[in-house]
Amino acid sequence: MDYVSIKRISEHYATRYVDLDTIEKAIKSINKGKAEDVFGISIENVLYAGQQFKLFLHKLINRMFQDRVLPDIIKTGLLSPVFKNKGDKNDAKYYRGITVLPILLKIIEFILRIDLRSGSLKLQSILQKGFTANTSPLNAAIILEEVYREYMDKKLPFYIVLLDAKSAFDVVVLKMLLRKVYISGTDPSSWLLIDEIHKNTESRIKWSTEISEKFSVLQGVKQGGLLSADLYKVYIEDLLSTFENTTSGCEIGETLINAVACADDVAIVSENPHELQYLVNIAAQYSEDHHYLLQPQKSVVIQVQPSNRKKSEDPVRIYINNNAMPISDKSPHLGILRSTTSQKTQDATVEQNITKSRRAAYSLMSAGMHGENGLDPSTAIQLFKTFVQPILTYGLEVILPTSKNLLKLETFQKKILKQILSVPISAPDPSVYIMSGILPIEAQIDQKSLNLFNNICNQNENHLEKKIARRQLIAKNQESNSWFIAIKRVLFKYDLQSPIVLLNDPPTKYSWKKSVRLAIDHYWKNALIQKSCTYKSLKYLGTSNISPGKCHTLLSIGNTSDPTREAVRISVKLKVITDTYILQSHRSRYNLNETPTCKLCDTDIEDRSHFLLTYSEEGKLYSIEVVPTWTEKEYQKKKKIGSI
Repeated sequence: MDYVSIKRISEHYATRYVDLDTIEKAIKSINKGKAEDVFGISIENVLYAGQQFKLFLHKLINRMFQDRVLPDIIKTGLLSPVFKNKGDKNDAKYYRGITVLPILLKIIEFILRIDLRSGSLKLQSILQKGFTANTSPLNAAIILEEVYREYMDKKLPFYIVLLDAKSAFDVVVLKMLLRKVYISGTDPSSWLLIDEIHKNTESRIKWSTEISEKFSVLQGVKQGGLLSADLYKVYIEDLLSTFENTTSGCEIGETLINAVACADDVAIVSENPHELQYLVNIAAQYSEDHHYLLQPQKSVVIQVQPSNRKKSEDPVRIYINNNAMPISDKSPHLGILRSTTSQKTQDATVEQNITKSRRAAYSLMSAGMHGENGLDPSTAIQLFKTFVQPILTYGLEVILPTSKNLLKLETFQKKILKQILSVPISAPDPSVYIMSGILPIEAQIDQKSLNLFNNICNQNENHLEKKIARRQLIAKNQESNSWFIAIKRVLFKYDLQSPIVLLNDPPTKYSWKKSVRLAIDHYWKNALIQKSCTYKSLKYLGTSNISPGKCHTLLSIGNTSDPTREAVRISVKLKVITDTYILQSHRSRYNLNETPTCKLCDTDIEDRSHFLLTYSEEGKLYSIEVVPTWTEKEYQKKKKIGSI
């Protein structure tokens, strides 16, 4: 059925009525704090405009739905070129265009997306993990990770092809797309409005403070549109269905895996080079039929070996449209740097995360996240948790780093936290976690991996990840490299339920998160308290009120009359409490010419108890019977003649 016939049929269907609750839900669901549209309007303007405006918006949208026509003025997008963080900044091909749509069109797209998903999700391939409710890109990553681990157990090599489609969203043929949308079961009245959205569309480019003239957009779906990812998934659905129906690929038990996809990001796997070429040919033919280009120089082949000791075989030659694909040692896939072995994948991903986190941390230094004389520690720690920590731990719940890589991550985190807390690098490690409320990297990865496992448990039985989980937990022993066996050990570590029990009767997302958080907090709280007891320097650091996730009371400035002054004093407090504030007792340990005796009283050893309990606020001694109280003039005179 062609586009014209579909349109004629759809015009005979009744129009859809949109209730006020749906419009309010759409307004609340659109992300806040984003750029203004071409008219200078943001979602906050609509959100706080009042009930009267929402009633007017309700009438306006229903009139558009009734007439099945959208005014051209709301089809003008504001396109901002965003650098891809690679290549030459002066070359346009290293920029990605992100379009900011008018707010009214975003609200309409949200409503239409509900109708689109009601049909498309029923037909969606189990290989597609992108932009789908209750899944994430990591669901696709875990499938590929388990293939790595399965072939480590088998001691066999396999091959990965990572496909790169040039400007995938921008070259979609609209009539072909709309035909697929109709076949997916989308409501005909909504189909007409999706068609209307892509008619007479225009765009303007924003560069710095300059905005270009309008120009027409005749093809593609807009990157940044609420509908765009869902529409593209429909566009390539037939490709994934074809992969599902082939018998080529890798096997985990009786489960065949030959591809995983996250929107336009497609990875193909096979243990046989000839089968791999066959699967690539299917993808190449589909791209030709649907008028998008698979780039042979950016689509790469990775030859995966079961271990670092295994010698690489002769390079395989895989072709796209008679062009040889490059063989790569490592290439990014869904934020994880995939390499020729599982260990090399871990090493490369950890190094990448540390590099990105360091860059993020340094970018916040100018905002005051540099420790002493900067923001107060509580605020700086919150910045770290918001902007640095997610980058540092991204994807690690999938690859589950070894102790060597955990040490690298831990070292980086401790260094940043010690700088924020203004304590020297020699400060005991438990004190950093106790004062900041941040758990060690190992605990963070355990928490994220257990939450990912719960997500898999809540998938439908026909989903690949759940099939694999059930098979591996039954068939594999404790020596297996399987990700699910590793999760079994983590569950045992925190005295949580058996993985088979969780698969058969999965708890809800929020109840599981709470259970995991409480178990991990309890485990690591006890571990940190026990470890801190081995440090004599931490005997004055109160550990009874430790609360993971919350800063120590020492860092609080909210209850003081002068928060600014208190923020400056905190760094001294933390040095004293961790025994890193330099006193005479410290100097004497490293310099034979120094004595531990206090130079002010010339009687007692200058340690923490002497420093805190003997000196008054004015810096004078108030132990009158033992040592006379000197004036500043007398003190300087005695100091000059060397009697103190």
